[in-house]
Amino acid sequence: MSTVTAYHQLGRFIVLFQHLEESVNNLLELLADTEGETVRILVHELEYSKRLKTVDALFARFIDLRKNTDPLAKTEFHKLVVELGKLGERRNELVHSKYNPWINVHGREGLLRTNSKLRGSSGEREIKEEELQPEAFDSDLLKLSATAKSLEAFRCKVIDWLYPDAT
Repeated sequence: MSTVTAYHQLGRFIVLFQHLEESVNNLLELLADTEGETVRILVHELEYSKRLKTVDALFARFIDLRKNTDPLAKTEFHKLVVELGKLGERRNELVHSKYNPWINVHGREGLLRTNSKLRGSSGEREIKEEELQPEAFDSDLLKLSATAKSLEAFRCKVIDWLYPDAT
């Protein structure tokens, strides 16, 4: 029987985030309503935060241009984009950190995550540490899953609005 480790959970978060990022790309392609490969080329030139701004703007424009949509969906989608942004920030924290094996006071193995940033205004280096046991990722993984489901629901709505006679 294998034990779930903090290493496993970290990897799980990173891989699931990649799937979420691909879902954002798929929605961008759908909203662009043009040849997909061209959109993919352009999308991959944008960093994640710029893709979120782009998909938010394209979704709002999509809603504004069609009569069979729900105008309130713009606000709900924008809230989702904010959540996607927070998950992206968390992903960056996790990916750009240094990790060391760590054992807590109960003898359980985990990871000690260290991340340092230079604060431009003060010129000082800020170091953050986070002690990570496998369950420390539960909240992040739940947010990731819930956000992915919400994003998929919006993708399905867009398809329904694009092809109302197909159902």
